[in-house]
Amino acid sequence: MPANLPPTYYKLKHQHEAAKTDEERLGILEEMLRIVPKHKGSEKVVSDIRHRIAKIRKGPTDAGGKGAGKRSYSEHIPKQGAGQVVLLGPPNSGKSQILANFTNAKPEVSPTPYTTTTPMVGMLPYENIQFQVVDMPSITPDFVLPTVLTLTRNADIPLPVISLASDNLLDDIDVVVALLNEADREEADNGSIIVANQLDAPGAAERLDILKEFYAEEFRICPISAETGEGKDTLLQEIYAELSILRVYPKAPGKPVEQDNPLVLPTGATVLDAARSLHKDFADFKFARIWGPEWHDGQSVSRNDVVYDGDVVEFHL
Repeated sequence: MPANLPPTYYKLKHQHEAAKTDEERLGILEEMLRIVPKHKGSEKVVSDIRHRIAKIRKGPTDAGGKGAGKRSYSEHIPKQGAGQVVLLGPPNSGKSQILANFTNAKPEVSPTPYTTTTPMVGMLPYENIQFQVVDMPSITPDFVLPTVLTLTRNADIPLPVISLASDNLLDDIDVVVALLNEADREEADNGSIIVANQLDAPGAAERLDILKEFYAEEFRICPISAETGEGKDTLLQEIYAELSILRVYPKAPGKPVEQDNPLVLPTGATVLDAARSLHKDFADFKFARIWGPEWHDGQSVSRNDVVYDGDVVEFHL
């Protein structure tokens, strides 16, 4: 009896193969187990997934049979979700509050400077995808941790966070721009958003006007309040646009579209790119049909046709 696994299973399997940490593998395996149809033909698949989950939960052991202990921090943070965004800013700019209020992370939030001493990671939902947000240790004109520089170079988006409660906000921006330059990031292309946080602070409107006067031509300024959530939706839209990505929805023949699990691809991706992202075996599909505003519903497309955000693609193997 065939397993009849949904397209999402193969996408998750591909993500599992590329995962670099046990935490990442465990989350993917648990989702795979959730979506696998439970019947006679899938028993072997279910058993294998449960075995892998149990092995990870048991954890590594040392020579004495004891747990491996607390993991040390690595400068490399594996990317998850639709893109990795690092929050850069001076002390008390509200980066940790953004992470705490907008993501699933639980960092310590305090008015005391330098509360964040190592990068903290959370996932930020946007419609049916998520962005990975990394709260970095604060930067000053005199000191930047090497870790901050390394992760800034590798991030999809370095995101400056400036406080509208600070009378030194222009100096604060200069510090962040200097870091971006040191990391060889061209802010016009890769860091063109500034988060102007603490919009609810006294005098914030006047400081926002000053910020726009000096930097509106170089940056897209997103005023927000991490405390109240004001401006959050606009910020998420700006992050999505900055990442230059699109969402494609795989559809199995005769099955409904899975709207909760899009393939996230770079702008300009093709039908073949979508197939490969779903699973390497799909690259040899016989033909594909597509639905979307740029197409006639259900029309056949070639491997090299470009896909658009929101397209539904049905692969026939």
